[in-house]
Amino acid sequence: MLRTFAMFALLLLAPWASAGPEPTRFGDLIVYHNVFNSSFLQPDIAAKAGLQRGPSKGVINIAVQRQNNGSPEAVDAILKGEVRSLIGQPVELDFKRIKEGDAIYFVANYSAAQRGILLFKIDIQAAPGAMVHSLSFQQEFFPDDQ
Repeated sequence: MLRTFAMFALLLLAPWASAGPEPTRFGDLIVYHNVFNSSFLQPDIAAKAGLQRGPSKGVINIAVQRQNNGSPEAVDAILKGEVRSLIGQPVELDFKRIKEGDAIYFVANYSAAQRGILLFKIDIQAAPGAMVHSLSFQQEFFPDDQ
């Protein structure tokens, strides 16, 4: 189940890897993020990951790594976040942890009824009691025409 989701996530990222957002660095932490429409997920993969699909549903995917002896190592971080439109109230993101082998991903759904800019703010903590790092970015959402 998770292997299928992880493989799909990697395939989804591959075409945009060179044009996608650069990872964000907080000291020795490296944070990768991407946002996409939920319709890109096959229904069975979305269900297994606990994600909803729909024309107004999006998915945020985050991975946190740390360099360990020159090679990246997944960090089982603590994430809290919110999303809001330019004029809307913040809505909390409910991150789900997905572990596949040595890889760890955090995914969450969000909703947007119409096309527009969404503002994301994610607080990332490498471990309980560690410094909290804030990742903020904006992304335009295009609802599906289904």
